[in-house]
Amino acid sequence: MPNISGRSVHKHITDTYPNIPVLFASGYSKDVVHTDFVLNDGINLIQKPFRHADLLQRVRSLLDSI
Repeated sequence: MPNISGRSVHKHITDTYPNIPVLFASGYSKDVVHTDFVLNDGINLIQKPFRHADLLQRVRSLLDSI
């Protein structure tokens, strides 16, 4: 995303809707520290590449959790 990081988008969304589930998609592993993409515990991540079925399952699971 040009001009904004996923973490910034996450903050803007959760500031307005604190209980909304968010699913990050990234090519970085959860263990890699990157200045624009640092994961905290409790943030959902699906790693690229992923199968469509895996994405649908994760989204369904997040929607069912609310």
